[in-house]
Amino acid sequence: MAWKEGSKLVRWKQGVAGFIIKGLIICVSFLGVFAVTYRLNQEYIRQMVEMVTVATARSDMYPGETLTPDKLVMAEKPVFGLGGDYVQELDEFFRQGPWYVGDVGLGAGDVLRPHRLASAAEAGGDWRWEFDRREHVRLIAVETSLVRSGGDWLWPGMLVDAMVYIPARESYDDPQPSRVVGPDEDPALRGLLVIDKKNTNGMSLGGQALEDGFGRDLLPAVVTLMLDEGDMERIKALIRYNEEGRIYFSPTNR
Repeated sequence: MAWKEGSKLVRWKQGVAGFIIKGLIICVSFLGVFAVTYRLNQEYIRQMVEMVTVATARSDMYPGETLTPDKLVMAEKPVFGLGGDYVQELDEFFRQGPWYVGDVGLGAGDVLRPHRLASAAEAGGDWRWEFDRREHVRLIAVETSLVRSGGDWLWPGMLVDAMVYIPARESYDDPQPSRVVGPDEDPALRGLLVIDKKNTNGMSLGGQALEDGFGRDLLPAVVTLMLDEGDMERIKALIRYNEEGRIYFSPTNR
């Protein structure tokens, strides 16, 4: 009998101990959930209240537009919802440029998100940035056929000489034989600066577009040249030659 009573006492003590342990586990779990919830609430409140100064768009900007410091303004924004994609140091940011507005564009007051921008390689190269920053320059696009002249040996930043083939003109009053005009005959055709090239589909062939093989024809059909604004006579000569004959480019290392 005593043995049975002792066994009951042991089981009772074990049950009480188990109950206490379960209670402690529940309490600890509750305290853990409370601590995590409290921390999350505090972090949420901190992010809602804490402000950080970031770069924002001064006005609406369209896809492809060159991004310059004057188009941005620093503004305070709540940390909540910002994530990590924003800019605080404009000097450092533009040292990594040039940058162009991406396909989505930017609205006035939008936070500047680097992932929504395009780099120079994606937007046509550094010469586009150079043109936007330089004063008193002009662009002229010249139609050509590089199958019979420079092939694909043209790229932004290269100097070329132009050669013009003018076909014969059959006229009863004043017939003219075909002729070729080069830099020796017309100095306006010497030392032209190439900054872009496009194929017959109008696709730029520099940088990423060339690597991806956009367009069926990868040989340039239009070459864009950059000239000083004072070279108006040179620009007129290129237009005249493009209308009267066919222009070919010969790359030069001078």
